[in-house]
This record gives sequence, structure tokens and C-alpha cells, in this order.
Amino acid sequence: MPISSDRPDCFRLPAVDAAAIRTHPDQLHLVPPDSEADASAIIESHRRARAARGKRDAVGCLVPIAGGLLLAAVACLVIASLRLSFRDASIAVGLLFFVGAVVTAVIASRVRPAASIPKPLPSVLIHPLVEAGAAADLPAGDIELASRVLDERDRAEADLLKARADAQLTDEERYVSPGDRSTWYFRPEDLPGLERTADAAERQARAVADRLGIVLDAGRSRDSSPEG
Repeated sequence: MPISSDRPDCFRLPAVDAAAIRTHPDQLHLVPPDSEADASAIIESHRRARAARGKRDAVGCLVPIAGGLLLAAVACLVIASLRLSFRDASIAVGLLFFVGAVVTAVIASRVRPAASIPKPLPSVLIHPLVEAGAAADLPAGDIELASRVLDERDRAEADLLKARADAQLTDEERYVSPGDRSTWYFRPEDLPGLERTADAAERQARAVADRLGIVLDAGRSRDSSPEG
């Protein structure tokens, strides 16, 4: 029987990206073994953080819109006395709305301090292979250890795959503009070291899984089994 949220120290949280958009089904988490909080407190802390982030984002959108609408309304009163054509009046109102929104956003960002987002209580994201292949009563410390080494293995494998792809590029294709921090490439000479790191991470993950009785192929076998 796999690990599930039926355990008092396990619970599920929404999987979201940096923009707080749900990207996957809820993920299984573990209360850290050294934590004084329980699952309900951690879930509530994440709920408060999401609510505060949503309020901040909403205010950040509505304030500039309100400023733009206010300036556009004033412009309508002025333009009405000028007897402009409908086309010219529409262009003027639209332009003033844009200017008003931009100016309001700049002023608000300088005058109003950024709303602080409460930091949620820490938790351990259980690796999917641990969730599927470990015994349901595996101690929390072992779940944390296994999830950590499997995460390290996944990162090492991802780095190695990227390095192999980057090694096929020319120097011109690997060029990154100065100041561009969103684009990066591995160098061909990085490949041997990344291969050693990936091999070591794989051996460590296998050793920990064997010692704890975790079946690493459980999730894969379950997904590939015929239905019916």
C-alpha cells in the first residue's frame, strides 16, 4: 500500500508555479520530522500565503486601472467641449487611460510599500517514487531522506541531458547577450563532471531505496500495466 494522506503526518498541497497557477494535481507533502507544527497548521499557513499573494496581485492590477479610468473620465468631460470626431475622441481617451494607468502604477509602487507575503511553514515534498514505492508506515525521517536523494538524482539527470544537448551546439549558438540571466548553457568540458555526478546520484538513490525497501519502478510499472 503506497504512502497517502491517510497518515497524520502526510497531507496534500496544490502544485502551483511562480505565478500561483495550478500546474499539476495536488502533491503529497510530509510534516518535517523536527517540526513542532502539524499538518493542519502547515496547510493553513499555505492558504494564508496564497490569499495574501492574490490580494497583492489584485491591488497591483486594480490601482493602475482605477487611475487610468479616472484620467479617462476627466478627459471625456474636456473632449466633449472640444467637439472632436468620434475617432479622434476615442484615440485621445484611450491614450490618456494608458498614460493614467502607467503614472498611477509608478506612483503607487513608490508611495505604497510592497505588501509582505507571510511565509508558509516548511514541509517536505514527497518524491512520487517514494509515494508509490515505499511502505505506508515508512518512518518520516526515511521518507525525507529518500525524497531528497531522489530529487538530487532527478536534478543530476536533468543537468546531464541539458549538457549533452548543449554540447551539440556551436559557440555561436551558445552565445548569451551580456546581462541576460535567463539563458545559460553548459560547456562541452562540463560534460564529464556532470556524468560522474549523475552516476554518483543514481548509485546513492539506488542504495537508499534498497536499504529502505522502496521499489523505484513501482510508479512506472503501475502506469504501464494493462487496464482491465
